[in-house]
Amino acid sequence: MGFIVAMSRQIIFSIWVCVLLGACTFNSVPVIAQNDAVTAASLLQGGGLPLAVQHQRTPPSVQESEASDPAETQAQEEQAAEVAEEPPLLPFCPENVFDLAGQVAIQICQQIRSDPLPTRLKVRGQSLRSLKALVPFYAQRGYQPAWLDSRGQPSPLAEQLLAALDRAGEEGLSKADYSPVQLRALLVDLPADARMLSEYDLIFTDTFLTYGSHLLSGRFLPGKVDPDWTIKPRSRDLGEVLEGALVSGRVVDALLDLAPKNPGYTQLRGLLQQYRQIEKEGGWRTIARGSTLRRGSKGARVQALRARLRASGDLEEEGTTFDKAVTAAVRRFQKRHGLRVNGIVNVSTRKALNMPVAERIRQIELNLERWRWLPDGFGSRYILVNIPNFKMNVFEDGKPVFESKVVVGRKDRQTPTLNADMEYLVLSPKWYVPRSIAVKDKLPKLKRNPHALSRQGIKIYNSAGKQINPSSVNWKSVNAKNFKYYLRQDSGPRNALGGVKFMFPNPHSIYLHDTPSKRLFRRSQRTFSSGCVRVSRPLELAEYLLKDNRRWNRRKIKAAFKARKQQVVHLQEGLPVYLLYWTVWIDSDGVANFRKDIYKRDKPLLRAMRKIHRSGV
Repeated sequence: MGFIVAMSRQIIFSIWVCVLLGACTFNSVPVIAQNDAVTAASLLQGGGLPLAVQHQRTPPSVQESEASDPAETQAQEEQAAEVAEEPPLLPFCPENVFDLAGQVAIQICQQIRSDPLPTRLKVRGQSLRSLKALVPFYAQRGYQPAWLDSRGQPSPLAEQLLAALDRAGEEGLSKADYSPVQLRALLVDLPADARMLSEYDLIFTDTFLTYGSHLLSGRFLPGKVDPDWTIKPRSRDLGEVLEGALVSGRVVDALLDLAPKNPGYTQLRGLLQQYRQIEKEGGWRTIARGSTLRRGSKGARVQALRARLRASGDLEEEGTTFDKAVTAAVRRFQKRHGLRVNGIVNVSTRKALNMPVAERIRQIELNLERWRWLPDGFGSRYILVNIPNFKMNVFEDGKPVFESKVVVGRKDRQTPTLNADMEYLVLSPKWYVPRSIAVKDKLPKLKRNPHALSRQGIKIYNSAGKQINPSSVNWKSVNAKNFKYYLRQDSGPRNALGGVKFMFPNPHSIYLHDTPSKRLFRRSQRTFSSGCVRVSRPLELAEYLLKDNRRWNRRKIKAAFKARKQQVVHLQEGLPVYLLYWTVWIDSDGVANFRKDIYKRDKPLLRAMRKIHRSGV
């Protein structure tokens, strides 16, 4: 009899696991775990955040029926809905146990094994934030407590968790978000009461899973605070990570192992500690308003300038005047802040110098969060465009081997963050004008002069694909709703894409390309495109990409740029392209760089961080 009961429980548990993962089907209808209905929004409202393992997880949709009878289709849909609404089966609670640990397991089970499964659970007034990982974690271990020894006393591993939380600030996270004071209070006077011990265990497990999720892939779903972010974050089974930490007795190491391994993240962590030390020492001085400061200037404002530059490490020499050393220090500061490098302290340079160190710290923390949204490695060779820096680099084995200035999207037509593989080049490309650009930019010109686009070599085609005479259309009656024309610009020197476009297929139809508007690369802030990325050195980039293709050399590529005949050249292997948005980073020379938040993407992320801090999670 005992064997039959055990086997029954094992079968039920196996069914529960596959149901929870959305992998089971009954009568060809996927069973959807009710937990999957928990959205990021509902978790945020409940004071919690989704775990990394949930980021990319979406419930499978009910398969479409092939039945042609509407009544039969409706009946199948109703049946599917009934099956989908059934909660997943969890293992039964322990029975006939008399030791304290067993009694605690029963209490844990009774709190998380409900019908339906809980989508929110408060323990001692605190909302658990990791239910979707916490429930299967306990179910797979038969609801046995994780943070108690055999006598029902707190395990030494609990102290390790608290020690790990003490280091949260080093990662740009706030340890206050994980309630360490309340956790330590639980350890001080924990009575031998099964219910209270179960609550203690649930809270510590929830804290590990939540902090682990934040280290692994950030505190926020990227798309919730940055709608243009399309790169998938890292994911791990955090329940497995916790189980491994409990077995090995290495809780701190298990958590640290979840943080990004990329050197860029590690370097930014170091910069954060440096700037926090500056803040601890009182920050830096501000430069009062006044006339432009330049070499030869003297007075109190120059003294303040020297002190400010010393605080950030841009100036080492002592002195009292705006001398050669100060000029070099100002130029250094301007370069690493993306300002015009002239060695003169004008209004824009003074504003950058006067930004409080606390704001720079927040900026560093925001960009550490963005790092947690990225994969651990970008590959041995890849292209990286940092949008706020207006630069593109090719990296090989972590080192930059090619650099080019770029023009990115206007503030109302922003270049999105994305990752895709470059597959081919189009030499001497035609430009098929996107409908949005045709309506917003070209139609107003046609209304003023039907032949305005002809001067740019742009031809107009009707919906049947036949070229038309621009004068044959009453453009004043055409609007965004009834615009049914196609615009194409042939290859040539006036073509908006120049001599080449570099293609990495993606949902946004974004690509890199040449441009006839070379003068724009002289600007320090280059937000002029409609979303695609214009490259200042397209010939050199094409030559680099085709260097292993014997059919191509610089002379042939240059000739193909001017051939006025479109030609597609496939790369021998795909090259990862990353369009990223960093307002703080450490460059290959170890220099800290800050950039203006050109698209105002830091602000929603900062608001979300402050919301968490205020909630007293």
